[in-house]
Amino acid sequence: MADTILMDAGGVLFNNVTEETDFLDRLAARHGADTQRLRGEIDARDAAYETGRAHVHDVLRDALAAAGAPAGVAVDARWLDDLYRDCLAVHPGAFTAIDGIRRHRPDILLVLTNNEAAHWDRVKDDRYGHLGRFDVIASSWQVGEVKPTGEFFEAVARRCGRPLDDAVLLDDNPDVLAEARHHGLRTLHVESPATLPEAVARLLDFPATAADTKGRT
Repeated sequence: MADTILMDAGGVLFNNVTEETDFLDRLAARHGADTQRLRGEIDARDAAYETGRAHVHDVLRDALAAAGAPAGVAVDARWLDDLYRDCLAVHPGAFTAIDGIRRHRPDILLVLTNNEAAHWDRVKDDRYGHLGRFDVIASSWQVGEVKPTGEFFEAVARRCGRPLDDAVLLDDNPDVLAEARHHGLRTLHVESPATLPEAVARLLDFPATAADTKGRT
């Protein structure tokens, strides 16, 4: 029986902004950079902002310069945050699943385990209040490691104050899930956040009522 739920954010609670939207296209177009080069430059640098070693705005500015933007390119912080918010979408089913866990299994420790910049997590939290729905915040920026490394899960366990022997990771990325299983975790592949309330009810063995399956944030 599970005693801990580790939940991803991008692809579960929210869309993956840089992967599923025109965020990078618009960022590149405004600053005279090439989108494909920008994506590669960000991929090479994302651990810096995900672990909190650098602010995401600074990393994006450096990536833009490396992707063809003019030397000394300036990035307007307010414009960038507005762009991020414009591209952000919520998955109500995942929030409903959290409500169901709270209603039927209050003993479960709910842990946020996403790779994200601290700034973007706070931008999302300002709008949707997702951070307050978890008992433990173990995002990459909080634990200083990137999922799905063994070091990440060790850091999560320390932050939770318990081993992850009875934890289940809910994530949309098959590669992350496979690596998590390699480290001994149980997993649930979130292929569609809309069906997560029912999937969580089956996982934790509680009846899914109408309230448990009605999408809301």
